[in-house]
Formats: sequence, C-alpha cells, structure tokens
Amino acid sequence: MCGIVGIIGHNDISAELLKMLHGLEYRGYDSSGIAVNFNGDFQVYKKAGPLSVLRQEIEGITLQGTSGIGHTRWATHGAPTDNNAHPFLSLNSSVTVVHNGIIENYKVLRKTLLEKGYVMASETDSEVIAHLIELFVDNNPNWTFRDLVVYLSDTLEGAYALLIQFADKPNEIYGLRFECPLAYVQTANTVAISSDIASLIGYDRNINILRDGQAVHITLDNEELINFDSTEVDRLHVSVDWDVKAAEKSGYDYFLRKEIDEQSDSVRALKRTLIDKAEKITAFIKDTNPDTVIFIACGSASYSGVFASVFARHAELKQTVSWEIGSEFRYNPPIINEKTLVIGMSQSGETADTVTALRYAKSKGAKVISIINVVGSTISMIGDLTINLSAGPEVAVPSTKAVINQFISAVFLIEVLRNQEQDFLTQWLLTVDELATVIGKIIEQEEVIKNYAKQLAGHQNMFIVGRGLDYSISLEGALKLKETAYIHAEAMYAGEFKHGSISLIEYGMPVLILLGDESVAAKTIINAEEVATRGGQLFIIDSLAGENFDFSCEVNYIKIPPIKKPFNLISQIVVLQLLAYHAGLHRNINVDKPRNLAKSVTVE
Repeated sequence: MCGIVGIIGHNDISAELLKMLHGLEYRGYDSSGIAVNFNGDFQVYKKAGPLSVLRQEIEGITLQGTSGIGHTRWATHGAPTDNNAHPFLSLNSSVTVVHNGIIENYKVLRKTLLEKGYVMASETDSEVIAHLIELFVDNNPNWTFRDLVVYLSDTLEGAYALLIQFADKPNEIYGLRFECPLAYVQTANTVAISSDIASLIGYDRNINILRDGQAVHITLDNEELINFDSTEVDRLHVSVDWDVKAAEKSGYDYFLRKEIDEQSDSVRALKRTLIDKAEKITAFIKDTNPDTVIFIACGSASYSGVFASVFARHAELKQTVSWEIGSEFRYNPPIINEKTLVIGMSQSGETADTVTALRYAKSKGAKVISIINVVGSTISMIGDLTINLSAGPEVAVPSTKAVINQFISAVFLIEVLRNQEQDFLTQWLLTVDELATVIGKIIEQEEVIKNYAKQLAGHQNMFIVGRGLDYSISLEGALKLKETAYIHAEAMYAGEFKHGSISLIEYGMPVLILLGDESVAAKTIINAEEVATRGGQLFIIDSLAGENFDFSCEVNYIKIPPIKKPFNLISQIVVLQLLAYHAGLHRNINVDKPRNLAKSVTVE
C-alpha cells in the first residue's frame, strides 16, 4: 500500500527523497510528504494529491540536511488531506515517523495519549506512533535502540513497517518490520531504506531484507540488526537482476502499455527460471506426495488458481485441486493436513490476505510453494519452495506480466503433478516459446483491438462470458476493465445467462465471448446467439484452430493465432489487457494509477 523511504547522505537530501518516492508512487498516490533533518530541526512538507503536488510545493526551496524520511500514502484511516499525510511529528517535534500498514489498537493508544495531554493533528492511526515514542523517551532518558524496539513491538498491534528519526540524531534512521516489507542498502556515501526494492536499486543491487519481526538501526558507517526480542541476527542479502531502467517508461506514454509489450520477454524469462528449477520443483512435489492441492491468492493472482483447478480436471489428476481467496481462507478453511500442498500466488509477495492465509495453512501442517515476483518478499520467505515469476518490475497498478506468468506457473505445477514419472518438460517449454511469439502477434492487431475498445468505452456495463477454462480468463478480463477503464464488467459462465441474467441484456449492450476451450465452444456459441437475439452486441475472442465460427448475427471478431491448449486460452488475456487499456484511455483515465487502488496490498 503506502510507500516509505529514508536516506542518509549529503546536503539537500530532499531531491533524493523525491526520487525514491517517485519509484514508489504506484504504492500510494493520494498524498505524500517528506521530513528533512537539518541540524536537529525537522523541515516537513506534505500535500494531498499525487507526488507532483508535493514537488510543486517545495520547488525552489533548498532543504539542507543530510538525512530524511518520506512517504506516499494510500488512505486507510482518515481522508487524503494535508493533515493526514505523513510524516508525523511528535508533540515537541523531537520525533518524526512514516508508517506503512495498520495499527489495530490505535483507538486505545490515541485515547491514552489524549488523556496525557497530547494533541492529535490528524485522523490517522499512524500519528500515535510518533507521540508514543516521544512519551517513551521522556520516561526512559537512557533508552537504547533495543529498548525502543521491545517497547514498540509490545505496544503496537497490527501490521507495520516504520521509519523513525530523532531530531537530535540527524544521521541515524530506525526501521521496524512486522508483516509489511522493509529493506535497505549501504554504500560508501549513502544509506537508503525503503518498503520497496524498486527505490533502492539506483543505489545498489545488493539489497538487505528485514525479516518479519526485525528492526535495524543504520548510520552511514554502521548498522545494528535485531529481532523484536532484542537478539542479534545476521543480514539477509538478495541480489536484484534487473536494471533501474526497467522501471522507467522508456518512451512509452504509460507503464501499463510498456509492460504489455514486455510480456513476450517476461514469458521467456519465466521459461528459463522453470528450466533451472524444474528438477527441484519435481522432487519437492514428489516428496510431498499431496492428496490435496489448494491455490491461494487475491485479485488477478487468484484467477490462475481458478484456471489450474479446471485444468487439473482436464488432466484427470488423482489429487483434488481447488482454489481459495486469500481474504476468506482463514474464516472458512477447508481440511488441511500434512498431505496438503498449498500454492500461494502474489505479484508483490506482500499481499496481506495471502500472507495470513499461507501462515494459517502452514500451522495446520501443509507444505507451501510460494510464487512471487519480488525477491526477499514475505511470501517468498513463508514458502518451503519459492518460484520467482521473473516478470521484472511492474510499475502500473493493473498487473500484466505477472498475471501471464502466474497462469503459466500454475499450469506448470499441474503438469508436474500429472507427469511425475515422465519427461514432459522439453515439449512443454517449446509451447511456452510459442506463447511468447503469439503475444507479439496479438499486439500487432492493436489497431483492430483499439477500435473495439472505443466501442466498449461508451458503455458502463457489460459481460465477459465463457465456459470451462474460458471462465477463469473472463474473470481476469472483467477485473481489468473495472480497474483500468472503470467499466462494470461481469464475468459469467455462458450457460448461466438463461438462468436470470439475460434479463439485463438490452439493445447494444456489449458482451465479450471467449472461445478457447474447444470442448465447450459449440455450446458457448449457442449461448452467445441467445444473447444476440435479445439485442446484445457480441465481441468474439477466438483462440482456437480453424476458420472463424459462423454466427447468425453481426459480430466483432478478434482471431488469435492458435497454439496448444491451454496456452491458447492464456493468450486471450493479452487481448483483454489491450481492450481495457484503450477503453481506459478513451475514458480519460490514468491507466497506470486507477483511483482508490494500490499495487501492493499490505493491509487486510
């Protein structure tokens, strides 16, 4: 959700803070702020709105100081206003804090502070942290870093990544991580700490990751890393293999469009990862020998689980394969034991609902495979085995590259379960290469897709329908149209229309029909024509071999070059991405940063 950064370096550190925040703006963009420590005084600037508003606010102001912290906000407690923006100062301005996460007991803490005479300048849960630290220091004049960490971890309930600075310690930053990401780098001249490695790789690709329940005290020439119980720990290093330029627009108008183009390359990158890890993955699954396989994820990532559960039936697996929404899993859990294999999917690796679901599954004895796109993330550390999606950085909030690779990874695991005693990998990976090629050919049809998107953009409601394996693709397409174009798109099984929802069809209403699962295509066409006779406007996305299907009504047709099942169905996602992207542009939407959304959902 929110992005937090801190840096110790040289004079006028504000430019570096803004640069780091720019790299995290996708995590939260309803307000932003910085606090620069100059000779023991905090210079604080914070504004509601995107980061550009803050830039304008401090343009021409020289904020001298060798250290500071900053924040981009995705509002949870309190509206996006100047007062509710971070950083927060304590009452006597001796402490400043930025926070990612949610403090669940903040109302009790707030009440206690008010009774002690503290004044609250905001409606947020985060402000109480600054005042609590001031109160702690006042009551403990000889406090140490370890004392502070123990106090905060005992006092705060919820999820948090915190960066803390003291006015009288201008070249020191304190960081705490609990169920929210935090990492840092140290170079000869700079220390930088952040909730996202995207803002750190400009300084160094060797990243130090805080594990859950750890805290760090860093200066230019020293660091102290401890657990919340104050015991010392060794650093966890990860190396990032992508260049900072990979997170830049590189001439594109939008990151989203750039990332759609990058999907052929990211598919091939995943292929290389699967080649390298195939033996280890196969051995792990064989050793686990599960009776039950459960995919757990949220949002777009969850639809790869839907897809995998249906594909497992097509593959006639002996195991029961199902999917669960991370946010609901703990409250309506299935039976889980040591013969259960849980597969957690997350682009960021920090999705709070998925994190808690995976921890619950492990507590019941399940083995966990984590599939993530960010090295060193929380979910990567939960897994007994981790698979990197290898999609490279995604900056646009609507996920593209990671989604395609999640579907491929899900199919790969089903194939491993089906072919444990057979060599399937060589032929399977050739088909992955074909998918990468087909993605490029789909993008070559962009002008046709763009024209259809213009028609969709004029409507507020539509359906995306399919049967069998097509249905999970329709779920992803519907979500893309919602978040990217603000269109109410509903995914539906094609055969379900006649059981009530066909009453909503009126003249000209768009209905997108997916034809990728050959076992049910004929039935889907019948259902499509039932809709057309009620006035629905049909848009056909056909990824099957052979000529276009004949319809008894006028249709808008998109033909995808055919490849082997199930990759032909996965290719349909690219068409839906382009439809949503261009529909969003026609509706004058910032497709990189849709309203009310954040890239990494680190709160429940």
